[in-house]
Amino acid sequence: MQPLLLRSFANWLVPVALACLVLALQAGGQPVYEALRYERAAVLSGQYWRLLSAHAVHLGWAHCLMNAGGLALCAAFAAGTRSWCAWAAAIVVLALGVGTLLVIASPQATNYAGLSGVLYGLFIWVLVPRAWRGDRVAWIVLVAVIARIGWQMFHPPSGAQRALIGGEVMVEAHLYGALCALALCLWQGAWPHLRRA
Repeated sequence: MQPLLLRSFANWLVPVALACLVLALQAGGQPVYEALRYERAAVLSGQYWRLLSAHAVHLGWAHCLMNAGGLALCAAFAAGTRSWCAWAAAIVVLALGVGTLLVIASPQATNYAGLSGVLYGLFIWVLVPRAWRGDRVAWIVLVAVIARIGWQMFHPPSGAQRALIGGEVMVEAHLYGALCALALCLWQGAWPHLRRA
């Protein structure tokens, strides 16, 4: 396989696998949702897998398909710049980061499900290095993503948004995903220098 095709395949492998997983879990219906969603009391009683699994289940098909589409868009922005290992590591780190911050910083959040917190983080993770290299499109989209998070923090989601996804929009998860992604970008940028030191 040619190097460009190989990079492109690696770039899409994990996002496509994750999209297939969330679609399969959505098909499992309410029992799967109940077993895997973030439930604060359950996490505090030792069901720590929910910190990861909550991001793979959704409130309904519209919620699920929106996030699967966002994942595809994010992979397209990556344009073969990330390996499958990098994708997998970023998704796990962001999922654990968002879940942990929900426990620590959002005690009022008793339930959460959906990929959107991780997805906002993935957009930051994909766009920051491209923007740093001077990619204007990446800068524009990055500013738009950050502006959207800022808007959401001060303007509650509309009734139409809630109706579309089938429940409340957890805007804190979007912020936590972005913050975790920025920390991940800083770590990945600093790691080569730390290794040489």
